Amino acid sequence: MHTMNKNFKKRFYFLIPLLLMGPVLFAQHRGDNLSLQGLSSKNDVSVKASAMGGAYTAVTGDMASLFFNPASLVKLKQIQVSVSANYYSKQWRENQNYRPDRYFVTLPFYLEGLYVPDPANNGKWDYQLAQDTLYNYNVKEPELGIDSYSEEAADWKNDKDDLGFNNFTVAVPFELAGQKFAAAASFNRNNNFYDFDRNDTYLDPHVGYYGYPGDITRVDGIHTLTMYWSRFIRERVGTINTIDAAISYELSEMISIGTGFKTMWGESDDIQSLTRIGSFLLSNQQRFAFSYETAANSISGTSDYSSTSFNLSALVELNRFRIGLKVDLPYTLTREWKYTETKKDSVVTTKTVNGKDEVELPAIFNIGFSFQPVDAFIIAFDYEYVPYKKAKFNLGSNDATFQNWVNQNTIRFGLEFKATNYLSLLAGYRSTPQTYVPDGAAITDKGPDANSYNCGVSVSLFFGRIDLSYELRILKYYDSYFSNTNYSFEKSSNIMIGYTYSF
Repeated sequence: MHTMNKNFKKRFYFLIPLLLMGPVLFAQHRGDNLSLQGLSSKNDVSVKASAMGGAYTAVTGDMASLFFNPASLVKLKQIQVSVSANYYSKQWRENQNYRPDRYFVTLPFYLEGLYVPDPANNGKWDYQLAQDTLYNYNVKEPELGIDSYSEEAADWKNDKDDLGFNNFTVAVPFELAGQKFAAAASFNRNNNFYDFDRNDTYLDPHVGYYGYPGDITRVDGIHTLTMYWSRFIRERVGTINTIDAAISYELSEMISIGTGFKTMWGESDDIQSLTRIGSFLLSNQQRFAFSYETAANSISGTSDYSSTSFNLSALVELNRFRIGLKVDLPYTLTREWKYTETKKDSVVTTKTVNGKDEVELPAIFNIGFSFQPVDAFIIAFDYEYVPYKKAKFNLGSNDATFQNWVNQNTIRFGLEFKATNYLSLLAGYRSTPQTYVPDGAAITDKGPDANSYNCGVSVSLFFGRIDLSYELRILKYYDSYFSNTNYSFEKSSNIMIGYTYSF
């Protein structure tokens, strides 16, 4: 399953020279080594903007413009201070569906869990095992007629949640020499920084996909081939902190400009393991023998992240229609890691390794439109383009299997209806394509879409404004191989509450 995570995304083939070395270079590309996974999960820092699907590039009158279009800050009428918190939960699950192979017809029964071999039969040819049991295999019937992405069909699932402080922001409009300005600053804490990947059938070499150099095409009667079966698990949990600051200036009643910067730092605890289940000795004429094995490799340690970026923005107001523009300038993201590697076979060995990876990211372009047909109703639309194909990677180690990210085109749509002077109803939607392409995909220049559905309310009271938002995000896709199809599903929920005071 790809998880960056599956935004920065999911697939980063950084071969850290500490785990999964040698023949694993030609193993299944699911179960990627630790790199930048998890950083793709964007942290919503404005409750109201989140409720509108993040379509805020051309929306004015709120300090959330700091994050979406600093040029809009100058439209503030009062000093604003806000604080917010969130509860975030996420679930990963996967269903691996193996099909009979024309060379090794019964082998998928093992990988599907339909047949559990007896350790007493280690090394015995499959046909001999069938003869010894009088062809009375204890093979379970597969479940049919259920949704391949459903929780019922999943081979495994993993859940994670967290609750905590999210954001503190201050925005101040002011005049200088008769000109209108505004400045804002914010401290954000991303408690949602975690990633998980699991592959219960990590095969080396992979038995059924032509895209891998280790693909098994056919085994002749002279040679045999050993295919190792392992369970892969990768997990990362951490915290990312950011400071945003910006200033805006009103050129005229119609045009405003702004500039801002963001500095990010954080760390995570990383764990990765590859635990051997057994091996298949493959021969010709559909012969194979299975044996349980106990080898295991694991790594654990920490990663430290940092980056600093700048942006330029503009806002054009045409009566009830607004156009917003924002460009995040190119910047470099750095990860420094330090791990302890443990290898368990006939003996146990341990060593410490460290390194540094840098990613030079290209400029990010945002354009937004908002239309207010009547005073009580706002329609907003955003489009974001990130040419990730231009990203440059300076890795701590070489990786011959590295694949470039694909470009990302994100759309966001939002609505605000002011039901009364005190109550606003909010709704939104966004579609965020991933920066990786699933294995075996027909379209090779676009990743699968994560669809987010948002709603919320904003209540203005005598002591300030209270905002509440909810987001449901769903990502599902499949990897397709000659031997199997892997159905991956991710679901996350984000509940945010914020308080804003104006004076």
